[in-house]
Amino acid sequence: MKGRLLVIQLTRTGDLVQTMQAVRQFRAENPGIECSLIARKSLGSGIHFLLDTVFENIFYFDTKELLVEGTFEDGKKELKKFLSTINQVTYDVSVNFSFNKSSSYLHSLINSNQKLGLYRNDKTEVSVSDPWSQFVYSNVMRSTINPFNLVDIYRYTLGCKQVMVLNEDCEKPREKNIVIHPFASSKKKSWGATKWVEVIYKLSHDYSDYKIHIVGGPNDVSESHKILHSPALKDLNGRLISHVGSFKIKDTYSLLQESELFIGHDSLVSHLAAETLTPTIVISLGTVRPHETTAYSDKVVNIVPRNKCFPCKVEEKCDLLPCHNSLQHQVVTKVAGYFLRDSGEELSETIKDLSPFHTSQIKIYQSVYNGEGLQLREITKNYLDLSDTFKNFYEIIFQYYLRGIEINNPLPDISEETAKNLAQYIDGTNYLFELYNFGVKYSNQIINASDKKDSNGAELQAAVKKLGEVDQLCQVTRQTYPLLSNLVDFFYVNKANAPGNNLNEIAKSSLLCYYDASNLVAVLNDFVKKSVNPKINVAESTKEV
Repeated sequence: MKGRLLVIQLTRTGDLVQTMQAVRQFRAENPGIECSLIARKSLGSGIHFLLDTVFENIFYFDTKELLVEGTFEDGKKELKKFLSTINQVTYDVSVNFSFNKSSSYLHSLINSNQKLGLYRNDKTEVSVSDPWSQFVYSNVMRSTINPFNLVDIYRYTLGCKQVMVLNEDCEKPREKNIVIHPFASSKKKSWGATKWVEVIYKLSHDYSDYKIHIVGGPNDVSESHKILHSPALKDLNGRLISHVGSFKIKDTYSLLQESELFIGHDSLVSHLAAETLTPTIVISLGTVRPHETTAYSDKVVNIVPRNKCFPCKVEEKCDLLPCHNSLQHQVVTKVAGYFLRDSGEELSETIKDLSPFHTSQIKIYQSVYNGEGLQLREITKNYLDLSDTFKNFYEIIFQYYLRGIEINNPLPDISEETAKNLAQYIDGTNYLFELYNFGVKYSNQIINASDKKDSNGAELQAAVKKLGEVDQLCQVTRQTYPLLSNLVDFFYVNKANAPGNNLNEIAKSSLLCYYDASNLVAVLNDFVKKSVNPKINVAESTKEV
């Protein structure tokens, strides 16, 4: 197959690595495709050595260069020059994985035959026409219970079929190094210097023949001093080595290649560790969504708090940071032993020695590849909470609806308390099912009325008004039953981007949307009932789906 693909990724460096991982698999399945990338210069230049292995052309977008010391007209000229360089060819497909306002406008200026992801139509309205991008716009951007890893979502958007696993070079031995990145982009996500001192102290005594390397950027220097100058670590005799502020990204990558373990927060460094196939322990706190952003490797253990408020949203203020106190350093060092001691036992056996005091407030996930992508498997075997239960449901539903893939997940293992809360969603799914069937009914009325030669304007207007009421009631149901938002939001976005040039065509598209939505709600209703019934007796609702 011959063709040209252009990918737009203007967000963080970690997202660029994840984008590269997805495109690398796409290239493996379609070796004749020429792949190009648009990225911000400040974010992409540091990992150019990686991006260059996947993309033939890399266009760095730098707002400072476009608008430096010039008028608005000068900026427009520079932007036109930048676009003319990109648009020297017409791309078969352009994909925007950024999902922000600036990228949608940029995407609309690209010469491509088909656009996936966010872009602006001829009326400068936001458009997102392909189903997986609609899923991102509705579920990833607005929800915290997306069940899929971002790399897999990118892969699905590009149409990849199989999971491509990197193979490690067994001939290149690793040195006895532990790399730690104890910093994060926000206070919510950062565990704090005191906790990291405890981890380093324990590791240094349990593994006296290992060196511990701390890596970080120039902005992390002052925070690193709190760790390096701690009285607890003063006797390490040169075994604690700091590269904070001095290492470039490529230097950190090289260090990870020759190290046995990486420990850190969800960050760029964890994605670099995935690229080097370095065993990794990720500590997810604050706004981190582990199912979504865990580094794409089956050598990752992700430690997550069980607090009901986790994960929080960026705009939510939190001074106490309760999720930070849920995790103790003993858990991290015990999991580190699973990788460093190489005893051959399973992780579940390794953590058996931890007391309930250490494990009752956390979840320990181990990453595994299944046939469809990367999955997080909980090792602590605690009962699933309500959010994880719905993640389980949505994984099955959307894999089948968007990809035609049947996922044979077992019914979630829930407690009686969770079952009681889940039982409330039986009524919620019944309400939605009824509303979506009303949507089918009124869409049919519009189609039939508009097909008549002497169509009745009042009849059409009444049916259109009824459809508006259906959508409003769906939003009310969504607010009452918030975990149904993933389904409601997806079909809201899906219907808003339905194709059609006139009322009849739009009504036909809406009919299909409401019909699909009613079917998926019926499936969800069945999942909820079958999960609840083994735990508690639930009176049958008056409305049967």
